[in-house]
Amino acid sequence: MKTRNVISVILILLFITGSAIRAQESKTIRGRVTTFGEIPLNNVQITTSKSGQEVYSDYNGFFSISCTDKDMIKVFAPGFDSRRIKAKKIDSLDVDLVYSNAPNSFKEATVNGHISKEVLEKAMSKYPLKGEKDYSRYASIYEIIKTEIYNVNVNGTSITTTKPSSINSSQEILCVVNGMIHDDISFVLPSEVRSVKYLDGPGASRYGVRGGNGVIEIVTR
Repeated sequence: MKTRNVISVILILLFITGSAIRAQESKTIRGRVTTFGEIPLNNVQITTSKSGQEVYSDYNGFFSISCTDKDMIKVFAPGFDSRRIKAKKIDSLDVDLVYSNAPNSFKEATVNGHISKEVLEKAMSKYPLKGEKDYSRYASIYEIIKTEIYNVNVNGTSITTTKPSSINSSQEILCVVNGMIHDDISFVLPSEVRSVKYLDGPGASRYGVRGGNGVIEIVTR
């Protein structure tokens, strides 16, 4: 009888101790979910791997979730790259989700109410997207071309071919910005450049004789 009582007491103590330890490990993490560095995301799912908690961000991107240090926090929103963050040693969490920029990303992001169509369209035209280069670190469009395109010569505002011979008497390369031919492209700001590519041979044939030395195609945001 005494043995049973001792065992019961031990079990009760272990239960109480375990509960106390779990209570000490439990904590609340508050945070915010954004995209493009500053735009809040609504209705983003935030879950914990071990404690099984699930919450959603509000209209301003804010959320609060209970977890333990052993938890892995997953932040998920269709149309954006999900994130997994260890809960250990953190009490607040600001998460910036990268827009996936896949064929269905725009529909997924807007239909699920994470962001409005108008705000996302504006962000896509303003910020570099996944898979695109950020050219804002360059001082000018000419520096971009000189650094990024190896098979042309850039001297000041002059861009010429490296080919030993040319169809035209001039060595100048044709410059096209958003489908329009320009003799002077100094107005193009590096921060607004979405893509820069060099076309030669068959790729430049649609520009006729003017594209004989090659073509620099620039697309801006």
